[in-house]
Amino acid sequence: MGGNPIQFDYTALFIFIFPIVFFALIAYLIVNVVRYLKRKDKNDKEMIQKMDELIKLHRQSNNHLQ
Repeated sequence: MGGNPIQFDYTALFIFIFPIVFFALIAYLIVNVVRYLKRKDKNDKEMIQKMDELIKLHRQSNNHLQ
């Protein structure tokens, strides 16, 4: 009466699941890097614009002093 219980081979499951999880992780990282770079580009442009305004104001104030 005590035959072998049905055993599941987890290596087959690992072979199928690991690539899916791996590529999902890579896709997630790529999406986050793209979002970060877009946000950084926007912030850099704003900072450059503010620096240009400060330089312009500094030049104007120097011209008025002379």
